[in-house]
Amino acid sequence: MFLSFELIQLENVFTILLAPGLIIKKLNEIASLGYGFAMEFTFEQHICVLPLELIEDNTFQKCLLPNEIFKKSGIHPGSWMKCMVKGVGYNKCYICQVYPRDIDRKSCYIDYAVGSAPFAELPETLYKLEAVDTYQQRVNSVNITLEITETFFKSRLRKYDLSMLNATTKQIMAQHYLSVGCAVRTKTAESFGITAINIDECSELNKDYIFQLESQTKVLIWNFIVKHRTVITNETPFFKHGYEFVWNELKDLLTSAKLKEIQSKCKSIRPHLNALLIGPPGCGKTLLIKAFMEEFNCNCFHISTDNVLHEYPGEAEAQLRKVFENAIHLTIKLKSKNTTVIIFENIDHLCPASNNISTVDSVNSNRICVQLFKLLDDLHNSPTDIFCIATTSNPSAISDGLRRPGRFQHEIVIDWPNEQIRRRIFSSMFESNQDKPFRKEKHIKKELLELVAKRTQGFVAGDIALLVQNIEQALLRQGDEIAMEVLVKTALTTVRPASVHGADVQVFKFVDGFETIGGMDNLKRTMEVSILAGLRRQQKFKYFGLQLPKGLLLYGPPGCAKTTFAKCLAKEANMTFISISTADVYSPYVGAAEKFISRIFDTARKNTPCLVFFDEIDTMAGRRPINSSSSSDVHVRILSTLLTEMDGVIDNSDDNNQHILVVAASNRPDMIDDALLRPGRLSKHIYVPAPDLQSRISLLQLIGKRMPFDGDVNIYGIANATELYTGADICNLCNEAALLAFERLSVESNEDENKIKASDFEIALRNSKSSLSTNQLSLYAKFQKKIERNEK
Repeated sequence: MFLSFELIQLENVFTILLAPGLIIKKLNEIASLGYGFAMEFTFEQHICVLPLELIEDNTFQKCLLPNEIFKKSGIHPGSWMKCMVKGVGYNKCYICQVYPRDIDRKSCYIDYAVGSAPFAELPETLYKLEAVDTYQQRVNSVNITLEITETFFKSRLRKYDLSMLNATTKQIMAQHYLSVGCAVRTKTAESFGITAINIDECSELNKDYIFQLESQTKVLIWNFIVKHRTVITNETPFFKHGYEFVWNELKDLLTSAKLKEIQSKCKSIRPHLNALLIGPPGCGKTLLIKAFMEEFNCNCFHISTDNVLHEYPGEAEAQLRKVFENAIHLTIKLKSKNTTVIIFENIDHLCPASNNISTVDSVNSNRICVQLFKLLDDLHNSPTDIFCIATTSNPSAISDGLRRPGRFQHEIVIDWPNEQIRRRIFSSMFESNQDKPFRKEKHIKKELLELVAKRTQGFVAGDIALLVQNIEQALLRQGDEIAMEVLVKTALTTVRPASVHGADVQVFKFVDGFETIGGMDNLKRTMEVSILAGLRRQQKFKYFGLQLPKGLLLYGPPGCAKTTFAKCLAKEANMTFISISTADVYSPYVGAAEKFISRIFDTARKNTPCLVFFDEIDTMAGRRPINSSSSSDVHVRILSTLLTEMDGVIDNSDDNNQHILVVAASNRPDMIDDALLRPGRLSKHIYVPAPDLQSRISLLQLIGKRMPFDGDVNIYGIANATELYTGADICNLCNEAALLAFERLSVESNEDENKIKASDFEIALRNSKSSLSTNQLSLYAKFQKKIERNEK
């Protein structure tokens, strides 16, 4: 029978909904009839939980509450209660006796010895008390599961048989009141490497009762689980919102491991269980594996360089042997019912490739590799269901012998997250923290989510987690004074993506588009139709069988905004921007230039969608002499590497928006090698001419917005007088006029004349001239005819 009532707070005093005397009388009547009962006390205002050892050390299963709760509620001191505790994103309960103490009514102390979960180092509150009855009859048998760590195998308990283990765990449990479904956690058990003793089954009892072990009670250990103690967090597992394919691959390995004992009876079947998890730093490899172990309740043995490598030779090999022996002992001797997994973190540090080892360390590394190879081979040939998972960020740095069949044959690759995965990861991380009190917006808007997904090229899961953390810190500091959109945009500028860490290639994001270029409407329209339309409407583009060009050549006279057009195109297409010049590529060392080009495209793949801009491409990939038989020239090797990389760049053949666009600029297109200009490489050729009359007028009007032109300045007259002027020439003309006005103002000191006058432009026009000539324009006309003739 259950009776329940709530405690509410009126004028800062806890008050019972019914008269305390009546309730106590009713409870006494029920107790006299022999019924078990449960009372629930729910607090309107949660009470902050403090560690019990701060006030009393030698106590067992105690919950110390403020005196006024006992006075107002009628709870008897010494009553057994289930203390319901709430943290950020989780609920737990602990079995304790409640006692009054003269403490602040907003605080309490709880002993975490017997409960549903371990103590988490996070702010917690007590929100409910549920009274439970003790069971006085004899309990015949109890089934338990031991959660152990690797310390257990070092303690003397490892040498005991199961009967001695039963007696030891019974002695630890005897001093506590227990309940089915709870776990015992004590310092004594922890000293033996036992983190928890789980009460799985007691046939005589209901889970709502508590009991204590007697001398006749049999304790049966029916399972062992090896776990690493992890802090409870409130983050939603992001891997279920972006890395499902990795999760499914690991599930397949787990299924194969469970069937290995059956398959091993057929000598021809040798399933390969081990997997190598490859991914960039910060992508979530370790977190994913830990979550997988927790989800499927696997036994986990952890191997990393910090717990294996030691000072003296031979200690690392001995440590490896101990870990494998413990895993086999758990599976065969202790007969654990859970699958056992051995995790190698950053295995490239433990078993490096031979070319990455110095002469001094080569002998030690070879011994470790040989020992690990033998252990893996023996494990592969054994009938146990143990399998291994290794992680690495640099698979090329791993010894080749480790990646052959029978060892780490399966390779699971976590690639750089694309736009869709970044959107799902950010959404899951942001919404998983929505219980925080300072946040009023529980869900992020769709438009803002799209902005984050597009602006986080090159981000991994760790970068996105840092982005969410920065947003929450700004919310905590400023509250709702600033809109969420402003906070997100500010946070995006503070997080540096992992793709550029340690790279010698700079990656940019621009905020200025075609609106910053005066005139040139025909050129803008050409780029809109040929490039931007395909990126913005990919489905329509594919419907007509069209494909975006991999490469784009912008050619024209110097100073006509070819570089500016490339930067604006990157912004309009929402791409990251990588700019490369000839000086960046050439190196005095043989092979360095080719490696640099490869790193350029590797960085671009990490930051897709990306625009790679090669300035003055004719000096980097010039035309090869026809009669030259030598292939040792630097520019020939650079051209060969560039052609190879362009043939392998990612296009938009999938739906992941992973496009890489190569844009090259040149003043001498006739000097570029024909192999680079063919379709499939720099297939689209766009002429960037000198600005026409209307473009010059638009450019002067645009400059007039940032320079103080006087009313007598005739923009149309200046545009007519600057025929054959490039955009750079017009900007230089305006700068010269502004300098004359500044000098005049310094001499006259007349604040009313602080503008650029028409007379200043007249003087500047007399002292300037166009940087173009008719011969130069004829060169580009010939190249255009050549391109048209080749297309026919």
